[in-house]
Amino acid sequence: MVAYFLVGMALACLLCYGAYFLLQVKVLDETLTMDDGKGYFLVACILIGFVVSVTCFYVGQTLGYDQQEDTSTMMALAILLDIMVTMLTLIYGLVKFREPEHY
Repeated sequence: MVAYFLVGMALACLLCYGAYFLLQVKVLDETLTMDDGKGYFLVACILIGFVVSVTCFYVGQTLGYDQQEDTSTMMALAILLDIMVTMLTLIYGLVKFREPEHY
């Protein structure tokens, strides 16, 4: 069950950070404005949060975690932790977004 928690949270964090990195590169290359990059990052994090949560729910059902009361509650907690990690990565990315320097 601990691996179930950690894999879901790591997957959510890595996917969101990957989206941040790709969009930051586009902003620094000036192919995308910073405001558009932040907006796309927001949408990407929301979608990643839902996809990771759905995946964790499906995997939890496949592993039989929904059959017992204790593991069913833990499965719901894992989904909430995935959303929390996604939102924390969103906050980190929105704060760290930067524009290219112009001289």
